[in-house]
Amino acid sequence: MKARPPRPVLNFLRWFCREDYLDEVEGDLVELFEKQHRHSPAAARWKFAGNVICYLRPEYMKVFQSRPSSYTALSMTMIQNYIKLAFRNLRKRTAFSIINITGLALGVCTCLIILNYIDFETSYDNFHTHASDLYRINRTLIQNGERKIPHVMTTYGLGPALETDLPEVKHYIRTHEEEAVLQYQPEAGEAKAFHENKLLIADSTFFQAFTFKSLAGNLPSALNDPNSMVLTQTAARKYFGSENPLGKTVTLSGGRMNGDYSITAVMEDIPGNSHFGFDILVPMHNIFLTKQYQQDDGWGWNNFTTYIQLNEGASVQRAEQKLPDFCQRRLDPKWKDINGRMELKLQPLQNIHLQPGLRVNVETVNPGTIYFFGVIAGFILFIAWINYINLSTARAMERAREVGIKKAIGAFRSELIVQFLCESVVINFIGIVLAVSLAVLLLPSLSNITGHELAFNFADIRLWFVLAGLFFIGTFASGIYPALVLSSFKITKVMKGQSDRRGFSLRKALVVFQFVASLILIAGTLVVYRQIHFMQAQDKGLQMDQMLVVAGPGTIKWKVAQQKLAIFKEEALKINGVKEVATSGAIPGGGHNWGADVRKSGAAVTENKLGSVVWVDPDFIPTYNIPFVAGKNFDSSIRSDMEGVIINEASLDAYNLGTAEQALHEQLVMGEDTATIIGILKNYNWSSLKTDYVPFLFRADTIIPPKISIHLQAQNIPAAVDAIGKLYKELIPGEPFEYTFLDDSFNAQYKSDQQFGNIFGMFASLAVAISCLGLWGLASFTTAQRLKEIGVRKVLGASVSSIVILLSGQFMRLVLIAAVIALPVVWYGSDTWLHSFAFRIGLGLDLFLLPVVVLTLIALLTVSIQVFKGAITNPAKVLRSE
Repeated sequence: MKARPPRPVLNFLRWFCREDYLDEVEGDLVELFEKQHRHSPAAARWKFAGNVICYLRPEYMKVFQSRPSSYTALSMTMIQNYIKLAFRNLRKRTAFSIINITGLALGVCTCLIILNYIDFETSYDNFHTHASDLYRINRTLIQNGERKIPHVMTTYGLGPALETDLPEVKHYIRTHEEEAVLQYQPEAGEAKAFHENKLLIADSTFFQAFTFKSLAGNLPSALNDPNSMVLTQTAARKYFGSENPLGKTVTLSGGRMNGDYSITAVMEDIPGNSHFGFDILVPMHNIFLTKQYQQDDGWGWNNFTTYIQLNEGASVQRAEQKLPDFCQRRLDPKWKDINGRMELKLQPLQNIHLQPGLRVNVETVNPGTIYFFGVIAGFILFIAWINYINLSTARAMERAREVGIKKAIGAFRSELIVQFLCESVVINFIGIVLAVSLAVLLLPSLSNITGHELAFNFADIRLWFVLAGLFFIGTFASGIYPALVLSSFKITKVMKGQSDRRGFSLRKALVVFQFVASLILIAGTLVVYRQIHFMQAQDKGLQMDQMLVVAGPGTIKWKVAQQKLAIFKEEALKINGVKEVATSGAIPGGGHNWGADVRKSGAAVTENKLGSVVWVDPDFIPTYNIPFVAGKNFDSSIRSDMEGVIINEASLDAYNLGTAEQALHEQLVMGEDTATIIGILKNYNWSSLKTDYVPFLFRADTIIPPKISIHLQAQNIPAAVDAIGKLYKELIPGEPFEYTFLDDSFNAQYKSDQQFGNIFGMFASLAVAISCLGLWGLASFTTAQRLKEIGVRKVLGASVSSIVILLSGQFMRLVLIAAVIALPVVWYGSDTWLHSFAFRIGLGLDLFLLPVVVLTLIALLTVSIQVFKGAITNPAKVLRSE
């Protein structure tokens, strides 16, 4: 084993000795030590220490080192020279420069795109002038000591009561979502009519609290008249084209807001970062004229969303402290019969989008998802920086002689560090410029995935701070270690051609980190896509394929609609390709008609549990092919059947009904109504597979106009749809014929999960691409460094394949090490994410092995191409100088 001088003494020498003398002094002393060590190791150590102490003279000590007064390591002349050298080195090593710059650009580009996405998701409702004073009221029922799921729907009496009882409240704003048919009859030409499911009913104070831009009319007073209407720009163009819509009269029908309305204002389309999503806005006044609300005291129907605006400077904490007393006085008496009480919470407007888990909520995003994408941005950025560090340190011996010569003619280490940092500055600057260009080009792709228009606002000072931060942090983080390594070479070693392998272990560790990050992203993408495919392909327990859903008539009265749809059903069944036709109040994936308090007849009121009620006609269950566990279907010729109720298996346990056979002929109390159970259906997924089976109840009528379900044969669907549309328009002239296919509308429930998977996959692909760039460069350089070894092996008879396997093997071992580290992380993360789904895939072995195989093949292909080029090199070319 080679003799080594005492480490503490050697470190002491390096600490006090001037850099321009250190290499020479250390080399002489180490050489003398090695000679003396052969005779007496102990004596050699003492003599080495004594020799070091002998050099404790002013001319050798850093503290007495002097420099010309004009010297400065960071003088402009020197910096300019370093930058020129940096560009020369870029041109000299074109391939490695391209890899470094491209890797950094892709990493920064991905980071910028993710940060833009995060900024968008966290900016919801920030544009409202009074955003900090606006709150939504959420309620939670506590029954028999059990907290129910928080709900965003409240009664219409809540807002006025809060304004009266809480002096902190300036305004209350109630909204109510509605569906209807909107018609416009121009003075000349055909009438325009469309089903509108983005109709919002709101208090006249809506535009005083929420800030939207007006294109025509005065928004703050636009809802003062009971029959006024506000349209978004898109809705105005749909009905009026280039006409001025102000003052025009339109008609609403098919809902609770029937009547003529005058257009009083047109506003810009709702921004993408708003939790509102309406196209049409009408005042609240007319809904209270309907029979449903004329018979209500304001505290019975929980189907309004209530917002409050606090007075400027009012304390939200003080307002919240008053809510328990308010609930005790105003709300709890209404729930006393079921041993329940109500709890109210003020949810800040700006938090609505980032707080999932509320019933009947708008589209939200889990904050964990935001943080997760932030982590991905960091991972990808680190991968890009790691590429730079790996390639820079791998080229160390190539630049060792350059360092040695500069040191020999008097260059200080600090000057060399500055030079190499200048190279990092140049590469990072070019990478940042290229990254911004790429991000601008790629952002529309992310916009298509998310469904929101994303763009960089170069007038936003925050963007420039981010770019500056990425530039300076990237320059230092990726440049400091290579600068320290390259500037630390000893003159005596590099002139002898000796290599320093200190950075080799670190390069291995950094490559393993890249592989770990890539494996996690690949495996995560696979799990997300598998789960989404599982939910879409899973048997829902009802017929989904070839199911055409037509929006029922909204311009005619209910009884007339029932008569016309009875004829439509009879005639539609004669159309070639139509198998079955049914009507209902709602369809799978489209909610329910009534969220009722349900209990078994004879049970205490405190036993009420929520049940989802949908009205259907007798053909609905056969059309959707839902199997019975017990009992029978509705029969329109038997009155008792039509007054009965059909439940699912989940209702048996929920309402303590026993077995399916025992439940038959039992009675259920639903609100003020009582119905006899005539059938029990096998459980089916009416809603997303994210949620478990819930109590579901079907009530019957002969015809239910809102939705028409038509089961088609697989052959010649377009012709059947055309014939159905023609028949519909003939029977109900002036009514818009609008349809969807059930599987499309049902799978729309997984839109956010699909977006998550697509974004995840996009970033995983970028991470793997950046890793491959670095791996390609590292493999290329490693092969170039070992060309003489390859030549010797070939001369000795080694085959090309054996050489490829030998050189590729070191990289494949790193993939296996990464797999050992990454797979437990993948298992934990996937298992945690999947637990948010009631129906989910199992974590099979293939979900862990497939990402490893994919990454191994990608890495092997990347490395092998470079290794193969070296392996087929003629040995005579690389050994001629030996």
